[in-house]
Amino acid sequence: MDTLTHAASAAHVAGQKYAGPPVRMIVLAGRHPRETDALARRFGMSHKCLVPLDGRPLVAHVLQTAAIHPAVESLAISVEREAFEGLFDVLSQLPGRGIAKLVEARENLVDSVLAAAQGWDGPLLVTTADHALLTPASIDAMIAALDSSEAAFAMAPRDAVLAAHPQHAHPFLEFADGAYASCNLYAAADPEALRAVEVFRGGGRFAGNALGVLRAFGFVNLIMLRLRASSLSDATERVSRRIGQRLKPVVMLDGSQALDVDDDHTHAAAEALLSLRGELARTPSGPDRLYRALG
Repeated sequence: MDTLTHAASAAHVAGQKYAGPPVRMIVLAGRHPRETDALARRFGMSHKCLVPLDGRPLVAHVLQTAAIHPAVESLAISVEREAFEGLFDVLSQLPGRGIAKLVEARENLVDSVLAAAQGWDGPLLVTTADHALLTPASIDAMIAALDSSEAAFAMAPRDAVLAAHPQHAHPFLEFADGAYASCNLYAAADPEALRAVEVFRGGGRFAGNALGVLRAFGFVNLIMLRLRASSLSDATERVSRRIGQRLKPVVMLDGSQALDVDDDHTHAAAEALLSLRGELARTPSGPDRLYRALG
């Protein structure tokens, strides 16, 4: 199975035309039902998605990137009803093209995704509210992956992640061809293809949820993973055969795509990277410099 790669956000050309089917972006902004969020508490917010980052609520960054992308015509934000009021202000400041709606979060990740997909019959992208560094090029790459798959998931190589964020603390998933971090970004060709998210029922990250990995890979395949006997593409092929669906790994060479804002440290790191992007974008050679820095 081929692995799709892209280099950096500068690969996306602002204002480019999009000829494919419209896409709905689902942004998961709810709270974990059994956990409290220290970052939200520190800022006096009910939800982490409303924590300020670089002058705007955290979730506003991912929503802005999605709202201005030519492929994204629908936004669905999954969150508890108590956060609706705070998010109305965020939505009112988004660009006017397309539609955006709030969907009440369900008790688990899978049901929240399925609820947010209701009423849509085209391609879907799924990400999280703390993906503040999401780039248009990442959206491009995920949509392109659906040309040869029913569903896709984004991973970033360890070297690229550590180049963008040397203190990255989340676990890497080891394969024969290297270690990768989840980018919390998924694509499905249509709602039917969302059956792949059943792998995640019960919660947890793909990289850290042993039960989810066991369900997807089977016992023998899980042992092979533990022994680092499979490459990322080979392991994905095994999962594809097991669930009867063509999956594709999308390798992000921009390591910032694996940075989640979930504590004080990652909050500061994301703010610094957003500031750097802003500085580079304001200089004539900024896009080229950004491409080289991230690629």
